[in-house]
Amino acid sequence: MHLAKAVPRSLSAAATDMPEEGQGWPVGSVVLVVEDEPLICMNLIQMLEMMDFEAIGVGRAEQALDWLKSNPAPALMITDVSLPGMNGIVLAAEARQLHPGLPVLLASGHAEAAVSLPPALQQGVGFLAKPYSMRQLESAVQGMRGHADAGNG
Repeated sequence: MHLAKAVPRSLSAAATDMPEEGQGWPVGSVVLVVEDEPLICMNLIQMLEMMDFEAIGVGRAEQALDWLKSNPAPALMITDVSLPGMNGIVLAAEARQLHPGLPVLLASGHAEAAVSLPPALQQGVGFLAKPYSMRQLESAVQGMRGHADAGNG
């Protein structure tokens, strides 16, 4: 299994007792990225790194579940809806069983109205339409911050 990892650009801030806030999140907060297209995954990781996150990238839902089982809950999981094998919605539901309250941002090239969520995912799930810009990603991530506070704090 290959995990792509991006390190926050502000390591000194991440090492302090009172972390700086990046997009409303502590600098160095971990974001799990689940994207089967390598270039999209790499680009998303780079954008998150520019936002002072530590991003872990995997290409399949099963790899994400393995990571979630062996690590503390990330601050946020961003997943493509259309993944090979298990799709992003099923992944989100299973991830929530491992880490209740985990904020999930679903990314899709389809309209948000076309994405049907089960009742267990009606709260704490955001949507990011592909293709997206850095500004749209920042806005979506900031919007998820309140879900992280409600679910994990």
